[in-house]
Amino acid sequence: MAIDIKKSFYGHVDATPLAAGAAVSEEGCGLVAVFEDGIEKVAPYSGTGAATFVGFAVFRQKDFTTNAKVEALTIPTSAPFTVQLNKSNIVVGQVRVLDIVSNTAIAVVVGAPAAGQVQVNSVTGVLTFNAAEAGKAVSATYRYNLTVLEAQQTFYSAPVNYPDPNFFLQVGVGKGKSRVFTLHFDASRAYTSASVLALGANGIVTVDAAGLCKIPGRVVSAPSANDPYLGVEFLV
Repeated sequence: MAIDIKKSFYGHVDATPLAAGAAVSEEGCGLVAVFEDGIEKVAPYSGTGAATFVGFAVFRQKDFTTNAKVEALTIPTSAPFTVQLNKSNIVVGQVRVLDIVSNTAIAVVVGAPAAGQVQVNSVTGVLTFNAAEAGKAVSATYRYNLTVLEAQQTFYSAPVNYPDPNFFLQVGVGKGKSRVFTLHFDASRAYTSASVLALGANGIVTVDAAGLCKIPGRVVSAPSANDPYLGVEFLV
């Protein structure tokens, strides 16, 4: 599931009406308040403008389209300096490569990589490094598009007639003093105990940037090769 229910907990979960025209497509996405007809409703954050964070969407997602993964890799010591990710069909812009020894990011570029850079082929999942990175141990955090079969094998299928929150125009909102482990995070960003968290488009968890909706919480577990979930503790 997009939320690790074995480690996540919430102060309480409220069934809250969805704002007009809003639809929740991702389990674990961040929701913001929308005041309509004198009532607080919720919607996934749009990615721009001021908003009030109210919690995370809690429901059993029926259809999964993307997933997050972290891999530990070793760059070859001789040409070609390429590494094949375990998955292909990478989501464009959702890759972060880290030099494990120096704990520094290797910049993702479109063209031929210079020293300290890596080229990502989003179709094949091949990473191409500069010779300056030969032999280095790195980690790659990325999001990839799921095939129908992968989605079924990874997340299984929801029970027959499982309720769709959008059909009933409401969704469960996990709030209070809570800790959520979610796969719905921006894979291109670094997450540390000092990260100032925010929401991006469609309520994806990211790090703070000007103009984004802030999350009143902190990182308690960064994604790793052993556990790809991002752990966030928050209070609303």
